[in-house]
Amino acid sequence: MVDLNALDDSLRGKVRGNPVAVSLFYSEIPEAYKKKKVVPCSILRHAMDKGEVVSFDKDHHDCTTGVYTAGVHEGTEEIRNGQYLAVNIPVYTDEAAEKIKSGDYVLPQNTVVGIGAAPLLDVPENVKIDWIAVVCNPHWANFIGGARTVIDGTPPRGACGSSFCSDLFATPWHDDNVVITPGDLGGRMNNRLKPEEMFVVVPSKYLESLLAIMTSVPDARAVLEATKPEDSDYWKKRERAKEAKEVIDRSNEEDSFDSKTSMKWSTEAKAMISQAPPGIVEMAINNVEDFARDKGIDEIVEEVVIDQMKSVGMDPNMLS
Repeated sequence: MVDLNALDDSLRGKVRGNPVAVSLFYSEIPEAYKKKKVVPCSILRHAMDKGEVVSFDKDHHDCTTGVYTAGVHEGTEEIRNGQYLAVNIPVYTDEAAEKIKSGDYVLPQNTVVGIGAAPLLDVPENVKIDWIAVVCNPHWANFIGGARTVIDGTPPRGACGSSFCSDLFATPWHDDNVVITPGDLGGRMNNRLKPEEMFVVVPSKYLESLLAIMTSVPDARAVLEATKPEDSDYWKKRERAKEAKEVIDRSNEEDSFDSKTSMKWSTEAKAMISQAPPGIVEMAINNVEDFARDKGIDEIVEEVVIDQMKSVGMDPNMLS
């Protein structure tokens, strides 16, 4: 079982409001889920933006098409055959309108008695999460939508043209797959989506991999470099960047060395004393400078370092 606290934390700031747990109720709706007389797809917004634990059923809703799509209401004849679409939206053919209101686009009647939504961390004990739904921008949809892809290579189902109630309540049940969708006009309006936002629905069996996606750190450069042919300009740019970094690193090393000295040092003397074991370089610098002052020497050159080492019985070759 996925750690819901860790999953919720990994999604914070990347999705809007609360990640929402969607649960199908096959016999009765738990008391904790307040029955709302709302458009069914908007239970997402109530949980996401308001933190409510809500549900709808045959008697508590404000959209007959939505509850028909969710399999808890027989709908009307014009809804079942799609004629409310064909008659009122001229571009719909009768065949298309009927198909979009049957099959994989709806839950079979009487499959469930109701459907609930709750913030991921507020799901009542012993309530099964069937899938989670989030609202995010396309950047994060790309990551979240890969929750199944990284397991078996199956891409998410891209939904467009069907109602959002289908995308949220029916398609995940039929496909058992991740759904990425902009939602239809009603779904976007009822959930108050901004133009740049979209929906992602992830079945619970893929939540472990979703957590892994959101918390792992891929080697993006290695992935990019695996795609580049040998004659790509990328490699020339990388080499120039490497050379520039080496110059900066050398400059930083010199700056770091100079901060430890109180006398003038030649480049050769710096290089030599820098070969001292880590942790004693600063002490070695002080010893050499003390030696030079005693000898009346104003600048530390390589010969001074050698003479100081010999004076205390050290072999200068140890720094070569």
